[in-house]
Amino acid sequence: MAGLQDIRRRIRSVKNTQQVTKAMKMISAVKLRKSQERLVALRPYAGKMLEVVRRVVSRFRGDAGIQPGSVAQAFLSPREEQRIRVILVASDKGLCGGFNANVLKAANAFVAGCTAQIVHLDVVGKRSAEWARKRGMTAAREYLNLPLTGLQPVVTEISESAAAQYNAGEIDALYVIYNYFNSPVAQTPTVFRLFPVELERRGEDRAPLEVPHLLEPDPNAVLETLLPRFVETELLRTLLESSASEHGARMAAMDKASNNAGDMIARLTLTMNKIRQASITNQIIEIVSGANA
Repeated sequence: MAGLQDIRRRIRSVKNTQQVTKAMKMISAVKLRKSQERLVALRPYAGKMLEVVRRVVSRFRGDAGIQPGSVAQAFLSPREEQRIRVILVASDKGLCGGFNANVLKAANAFVAGCTAQIVHLDVVGKRSAEWARKRGMTAAREYLNLPLTGLQPVVTEISESAAAQYNAGEIDALYVIYNYFNSPVAQTPTVFRLFPVELERRGEDRAPLEVPHLLEPDPNAVLETLLPRFVETELLRTLLESSASEHGARMAAMDKASNNAGDMIARLTLTMNKIRQASITNQIIEIVSGANA
């Protein structure tokens, strides 16, 4: 009977755990929907922003009479990467499958293969901060427990400071390491050079694009205005990609954990029933034996 009590205790424990995992799955599903809605709304805007920047840059390539400014030079002829700034985006909490492990593995590979010096490191999420401390790297800024509504001030701060650092010659490139959101069950660790922008990275035609509209006061001024907006938009997109990926990964992990708990409860219940059946059979045999005696 003691074995039967142990099994019942284990069943209660697994059922309690299953309730927690189901609740976490529901919470992650709600957060995923909110992040995914913002991401889906932002992606077309980010694509159009890239198209506008490409069109403005094409004006410099197509008109030899325009003298490129410092910002235009960054697009037309990026300087050699000797000092870079890196933004690593992970989560604050665990229980999200391989979400953190995959992105931190990509970060390790990037650092191992990087020939430039990382002079500025920003970490988003506690797992990123822990990764930096384990590697003996000092993070210039740590952004922890960021709500979905609090992303805009962060991206504005980072984009403005990164643009100022690049113009001052303190950094030669800005990289972001994050999880790209493919679907709630599929995320891709991505290392993305945010600036200088790889304008032809998507395999589009490389012919100069005609700009049918005027650029006032001049293309250099327009590009200098567009650059902070573009960097801010792309950075916001990467944070939303990571947020949607995190909640999708956690929802999938909790769903799998709930199913595993259900399977364990079924096995324990079957074992408990077998023990009860054996106990009842033994009691019947004892009663019959006593009656015959």
